[in-house]
Formats: sequence, structure tokens, C-alpha cells
Amino acid sequence: MAKQKVFLVDDDSDILVLNRDFLESEGYDVVTASSCAEAMEKIKLHNFSCIVLDVMLPDGSAFDLAPKIKEYTDCPIIFLTAKDQQEDVINGFKVGADDYITKPYSLPELSLRINVHIKRNMKSEGFLVEYPPLRINIKTREVTLKEKPLHLTNREFDILCLLAETPNVIVPFTRIYSHVWGDDSPCDNHLVMVNISYLRKKMEKIAPEITFVKTEWGIGYSFAYPPVKNSMNTQF
Repeated sequence: MAKQKVFLVDDDSDILVLNRDFLESEGYDVVTASSCAEAMEKIKLHNFSCIVLDVMLPDGSAFDLAPKIKEYTDCPIIFLTAKDQQEDVINGFKVGADDYITKPYSLPELSLRINVHIKRNMKSEGFLVEYPPLRINIKTREVTLKEKPLHLTNREFDILCLLAETPNVIVPFTRIYSHVWGDDSPCDNHLVMVNISYLRKKMEKIAPEITFVKTEWGIGYSFAYPPVKNSMNTQF
């Protein structure tokens, strides 16, 4: 599964390595730079989920760098600095910072703030869909249920996303078939039912007590939210 890509910019190599190693252990894909010039080169090459900037850099500062970065990406920017004066914090937000962490700081806190900003940004862009305890990442095509990964085929994922677009609304067999298979041939209800069955079985392994995918007999399916209690017999 795709990892969230985090960009660290700091001229202190020790801090850079320490932060990089910890964030990689947390599951992030980390890219680093140690100057404004190097940072801009990599901004143009990568699609980052979050950027962490040290304020004081050898060829400039984050106050100058952040507005330039915003010309290329809308991903969240976190300032990391020892400058904790109120005026500095205010100026940081004015030039594009989404958060401001002062030194010293803890690595778990840094990771937590990065995670919060990535999720918030993805929600605002419509990439993250949450129906607790179900979470669907449209961009990376990752699904988690009760914080556990749900490994779906492309068709299972597309079916789930289609149903989740309109909770508690019936989606006919014909709509599911045309959307997922993109086929002009007559709708194959059995093919839809088989894939729904596979999807349900994977979800039931993690959360056997509930179901999100509800059968609408003779019509199609709907996405139930709140999820309904599972019956003893699995319905196709």
C-alpha cells in the first residue's frame, strides 16, 4: 500500500536524520533537504502529503520559502523552530504555515501532528471518507476497518466507494455493474452478487458483529450507516 510522503527541510543533519528515522519507523516515506534551493528542487519533483520546515536555513528562511512552496502544492506545512516569540508565530501562519512546533519537541508529537494535518487535508480535498469504524482513502485506495487494513481487489474497492457515496440510498444492480465493469452489455447480477459476497466476507473477518453493505432484495444494495448488526446468515 502507498505510504504518505513527508518532506523534512533542516540544515542540522543530526536532527534531520533523527526525525527521518523516527518517521520512517512510523510508516512514512520521507524525503529530506537541507537548504531552500534544494527544497524547491524536490518540491517540483515530488507530491508530498506534508512538509516540515526548519525556520532558519543557510540560504533563507521558512518565512520566505513557504509562499514559494504554496505556488506548487496545497499540502500542509509545519514550521519547526526555536523562534517562539508571538510575532514569529503570527508571521508563520500569515505566510502559509498550518502549524508551528517550537523546539524542544518530542518525536511522537511531531508524528501525531503530521498525521492530523494529512488527514484534515485529505478530508478537505475529498480523498478521505470516514464512517467509523470504516475509513476509505480514495487517493491511495486503502481501506481500514477498526484500524485494521482491509485488502480489497480493485472491483471490491470500487463497489464499496460507489455505495459509500450515498449512505442509506439504494444503488441498483445496473448502476453498480456499469460503474465498476464499465460494460455496455446487459447487467450481470450474479457477477455483482459474487463480488459483494467477497467484499462482505473480508469485512466480516474484522468486524463480524456489523455490516455496512445491505441487500435490497431484487433491486441492488445500499451502504448502511450507522452499520447494522450482522445476522447469523450471510446475505448475498
